[in-house]
Amino acid sequence: MVTVYNTSKEIAEADPPIAILPVGSLEQHGEHLPVATDWLRADDLGQRLAEALGNCYLLPAIAYANSQEHMDMAGTITLRPSTLALVIEDIVLSLRHHGIRRIVIFTTHGGNWVLKPTIRDLNFRYPDLRIIHADGPLLTERESMPREMHAGKGETAAILAIRPELVKGRSPDHAAPFGREWLDYAGMGAVTETGTWGEPSKADPEGYADSMDAMVERRVAYIRETFARLDEMLGPIEED
Repeated sequence: MVTVYNTSKEIAEADPPIAILPVGSLEQHGEHLPVATDWLRADDLGQRLAEALGNCYLLPAIAYANSQEHMDMAGTITLRPSTLALVIEDIVLSLRHHGIRRIVIFTTHGGNWVLKPTIRDLNFRYPDLRIIHADGPLLTERESMPREMHAGKGETAAILAIRPELVKGRSPDHAAPFGREWLDYAGMGAVTETGTWGEPSKADPEGYADSMDAMVERRVAYIRETFARLDEMLGPIEED
């Protein structure tokens, strides 16, 4: 394992094939924890992963990230999602420039949602890179793999109920031996030849119609309740 505390010469001689990039945040954590909590956790986990992996380049945990939802509380620092995405891209391309093509990225802050589309986009634009998350179901744990992801029984039932004349038979059922995160790594075409990840054979258009009625009722209630509650918390929207 090499880190930024090593010299450039030492890093070159180690020739690490993998880099680890932890991402934390600086945001309020109640009255009992420091604003550095997520950053400290990211740094600690990165160290542990690097020690276990062996020959890798451990980067310092990124402290500044997307914490907009905490900005009404003192001490919080936030980057815009687009800024964080560009920071990740610049780091990844720096590693690529030095010949490191396998990169592990993880975050200890759930608000860093932009990391997922950033990883997917970089893998798509740079086929010579292998950028992955640090977690997901093991390939041997097939029972943990999602069975319904795309064009399966749910979406097939929906179009059968809405526009049945547009449904042209059924693609074969397909249960991919991967977790959802593999769409970020390799894309749908590598996961399934037909574009289906699910069980279209089990589509039930009548059940879909019934479930939609209940869904619409619940979502209308949520919309009304949420707007009313926001007006209570933040005050009514001022009209021009």
